[in-house]
Amino acid sequence: MTKLKRKRSRLGQVVVEMLLILPIFMTIVFTIMELGYLAFWMIMLNHATYEVARIGALVATPRNGGNPQPAKAQAEMNKFMARIIPTAWVESSPEQTLWDPQADVQNHELVVTGKYQVRLVFPISSMLLAKPKGSASRLLEAVVRMPIEQPLQRGESAKGLGGKGGGKFKKGG
Repeated sequence: MTKLKRKRSRLGQVVVEMLLILPIFMTIVFTIMELGYLAFWMIMLNHATYEVARIGALVATPRNGGNPQPAKAQAEMNKFMARIIPTAWVESSPEQTLWDPQADVQNHELVVTGKYQVRLVFPISSMLLAKPKGSASRLLEAVVRMPIEQPLQRGESAKGLGGKGGGKFKKGG
């Protein structure tokens, strides 16, 4: 075999190897890029859900104490979520936590779940990452628990507030 034939044979071999490896390599690269894109939106959704949960906990707090008002908070939270991520939405529910014997009230937390449907960018990686399969998108969810504070009220002194119960404020109940 002459030198020229061997050189042509090697060039053909390189092209064939590249054609076999290139799709696998590009799939790995695009999947890494897609995971970075999903991570970006997950961070955005976590932050947005936290901010919306703060607003919801404030709105769900009744002015004179008592049980939280989640329906009032839900509308406000969706409005604020739409300002941060326009196509995201939130679901929330209050949950009882511990009884506070010092203030004689039941404490609550607002459990807020932020949801966002992310459109995947790259066709090959979207086949791997899409849920449900074939949808070219993935639903991201972030859950935040935010305490619903009971307001202090003027009136009778609360047990334990101010040391011996002689304070001017009491916990709402």
